[in-house]
Amino acid sequence: MEKKTILTTFGLMMMMLILSATTARADLCQDALKALLPCMPFLTGSDPPTPSANCCLGANEVLNKATTSEDRKALCVCFKNAAAQDGVKSDRAEQLPDLCKIKVPVPIKPGVDCNKL
Repeated sequence: MEKKTILTTFGLMMMMLILSATTARADLCQDALKALLPCMPFLTGSDPPTPSANCCLGANEVLNKATTSEDRKALCVCFKNAAAQDGVKSDRAEQLPDLCKIKVPVPIKPGVDCNKL
């Protein structure tokens, strides 16, 4: 019962994030958040110290969609909003690219200025 409540709550939070992503490219934000769902246990610190294979696949999928500067800016805003609302640990977010062996074109830091990407 508790697991179902947590999943329902998480689903509602994701819906709110998706609806609040009215900045540029809300569709890109929605797709990226969905692709990164398998990463949430790692990013929030409730999973072992390495991301799952599905998490890394999702992270790579997001990276492949961020092809323009506007895409990267939109995803930056999207992720900053999601991280603040979902309790993402910034140190875990910074580790994700290295652990998944992917290179990201932008720094993964809470203080990054999305407008300068």
